[in-house]
Amino acid sequence: MQKDDFFKFESETPDFPFYNENPRISTGKWTVMILSVILTLVLIMVSDFLSELGTFRRLVYFIIPVLGFGFAINWKYGLICKKIKKSDIKLIVILLISQLAVTLFLSTVLTYLGIVAQDNPVTSELMLISTWLIFPLQLFGEELIKIIPFIFFLTVFYHFTKNRKMSIVIATVLTLILFALLHLPAYQNLISVLVLQGFCSIFTMYGYLKTKNIFVSYAIHFLLDTFIFMLVLISP
Repeated sequence: MQKDDFFKFESETPDFPFYNENPRISTGKWTVMILSVILTLVLIMVSDFLSELGTFRRLVYFIIPVLGFGFAINWKYGLICKKIKKSDIKLIVILLISQLAVTLFLSTVLTYLGIVAQDNPVTSELMLISTWLIFPLQLFGEELIKIIPFIFFLTVFYHFTKNRKMSIVIATVLTLILFALLHLPAYQNLISVLVLQGFCSIFTMYGYLKTKNIFVSYAIHFLLDTFIFMLVLISP
């Protein structure tokens, strides 16, 4: 791998796992990892199936991808989970403010255009202690549901093109679209989720692309959603 294969904003070490057989995993383990994402997405799409579990149904969105990914990598989560560095904290703050500003702006524009999505169902459960206990785990699961498809798409396109930069761009676009559609059952507005949950998540995704550390993208996601939910709580 040559230096020209990396974007200037990226940390060259460590690199993304798997796509360049670094390390190599078997087809069977790839299958388990992808099925863990598909199963989680299906359960989200038919969330009524788990309605009897109440807020605890959201634990499923954490448990399945974490176990599926863990099995595939022999529980070596260090491939994507790393210590937060001092430089990462500055990056997290910048990306958090940027995503919040862009999200609020585009949300205002969509509302002005009459494109209004339903309220997130989570907002009706914010007074429950269980919601706040499960919320951090659920968001980590959501980050895995982004990172696993990204690595898969990157691996597939790099296999055929041997062009790392192009493969990253395509994998990122497909991942953000998939992540947006994940929110469609909750918000029930395709344009809204593609813009707010899809396009606006580029800031969170950038955190992972730059650092190769899921804890960076997770921190942005967690702080952003916490801020938004706190606004909901204090609003009249």
